[in-house]
Amino acid sequence: MLKEQIGMALDSLRANKFRSLLTMLGIIIGAGTLVAVLSLGNALQSSVFEQFVDLGTRRIAVEPGDPRAKGARDVPGYGLLSIQDYRVLEDLAAARPDLFRTVVPEVAVNTEVRAGTTAIRALLVGTSADYPEVQTVPMLAGRFLTAADEADGARVGVLGYLVARDLFGAEREALEAAVGRSIEVNGQPLTIIGIVDENGGPFSTDGRVFAPVSTVRLRLVGDLDLPGRGLQVNSVLLGLTSEQLVDPAEAAIVAALRSARNVPEGAINDFEVNTPTQALSVLQGINGAITGFIALVAGISLVVGGIGIMNIMLVAVTERTREIGVRKALGASDGDVLGQFVLEALALSIVGSLIGIAGAIAIVVLIGAVTGIGAPISWSAVAIALGFASLIGIGFGFYPARRAAMLQPIEALRYE
Repeated sequence: MLKEQIGMALDSLRANKFRSLLTMLGIIIGAGTLVAVLSLGNALQSSVFEQFVDLGTRRIAVEPGDPRAKGARDVPGYGLLSIQDYRVLEDLAAARPDLFRTVVPEVAVNTEVRAGTTAIRALLVGTSADYPEVQTVPMLAGRFLTAADEADGARVGVLGYLVARDLFGAEREALEAAVGRSIEVNGQPLTIIGIVDENGGPFSTDGRVFAPVSTVRLRLVGDLDLPGRGLQVNSVLLGLTSEQLVDPAEAAIVAALRSARNVPEGAINDFEVNTPTQALSVLQGINGAITGFIALVAGISLVVGGIGIMNIMLVAVTERTREIGVRKALGASDGDVLGQFVLEALALSIVGSLIGIAGAIAIVVLIGAVTGIGAPISWSAVAIALGFASLIGIGFGFYPARRAAMLQPIEALRYE
């Protein structure tokens, strides 16, 4: 009986192809949008995470505290980091190799960089040879800093891509030829030993000039010491052995610095600990909100499609009143008629959702091929679309089906 009812439902669709297609339009759009948005949203989220990993997700940055923060202590130089804090974290990294791979300082100063008659503003960053361990610095030409450069206080520097481009031009040959040339940083000579390739993003090095910490302090800038605390440090970067260890590593850093800086119990930290997972969580939240909003719109489209199904099924009941009367006169029960019309509504909804899903798969594959982003189909979204469309078909098809089932045979046969 069920097989016969399914066949009749499909025959009804084939008998009114154009009307059925128009009826299914809302379901097609809703199901297709749902699958496409969730698939592309998952792909985008994975791509963002991969970029974060490439740019240095396995790290924690310790930065100065906010002197305007509520509860800040009345201490000269509150929140500023110094070389003493770096030494504390260096000892912590040595004591906890299970958590930390390396630790590097960042001494950053905005200054003028000049090559011949061309002068620009750039961020001069004094750091150590281990910097590539915590931040991706793909070299376009030359090399990065070494321990020997730091020990000698060498007048050498590594240019970020944008700095090199603005000084020497965008041609690769010109950039490669710049290695070995001399520039002026804050009026002091510096020999270029390397150029970092372009790597835009949240941790971009494009607008930076890297030099050894000792060179920045003693030869290029000077006057960077805090009274009684040594060299002022803008941030300290700690490389983690795994991105899964962010929480215990953060707890260890906070405990070590609070103890070394004599932060009273109950007082807020006079420093900040920033993790890439925080930024990643924000991006994931934004992506999730956008995806959820579009999915909601897709859901509304499915509901609108369901209203279209209910409308067309009411028309079908009216058109087939005599047919219903004949079937009942020949022995069909109310349940048989109810099932028949519910199955027709369900068939409209499922066929429409399948068309929409097929279109969404084609779109996702095409976008993945064009953009180069791996965009696997979200089969959970396919299941959700099919399930929701089925519920829509049954829910909105039930009322017209019940009206058909409640028709009296005599009245139905008299209907013109």
